[in-house]
Amino acid sequence: MPRIGFLINPIAGMGGRVGLKGTDGVVAEAIRRGATPVAERRALEALHEFKRLIDHATQSPAIAWLTASDGMGDDALGAAGFAGIEVVYAVPNEPSARDTNAAVAKFVGAGVDLVWFCGGDGTARDICAVTGEATPVLGIPSGVKMYSGVFG
Repeated sequence: MPRIGFLINPIAGMGGRVGLKGTDGVVAEAIRRGATPVAERRALEALHEFKRLIDHATQSPAIAWLTASDGMGDDALGAAGFAGIEVVYAVPNEPSARDTNAAVAKFVGAGVDLVWFCGGDGTARDICAVTGEATPVLGIPSGVKMYSGVFG
């Protein structure tokens, strides 16, 4: 059974929509300017399409999902209708890059076959710093500057 680590950076992309060059370190300013989260919606679009594809496959694979709690993955996987979800990292309060790193370290430690995430270039850098070249990474673009090669 394939094991996928799934993660959302819930603040990815907020800065660009209000004239900032990203969200790292400026979330409060982005919110002050009227930014609203976009990453979970982008993640749900991808998850719903993936669910549709596997539900219509001749041999629909069972997938073991590893994720972080609440808005960093668990909520979206449940909303998309997936089963087999294991929360391996509980987000303590406001999510940060530290939580991304900790969650991905749990994924890698559990031997996932793929880390699939929704975020921007900063999230991609954080994740790839943890996975190295040993674990494949695939991104759902939701940031401001999309230059990383992990985005499909």
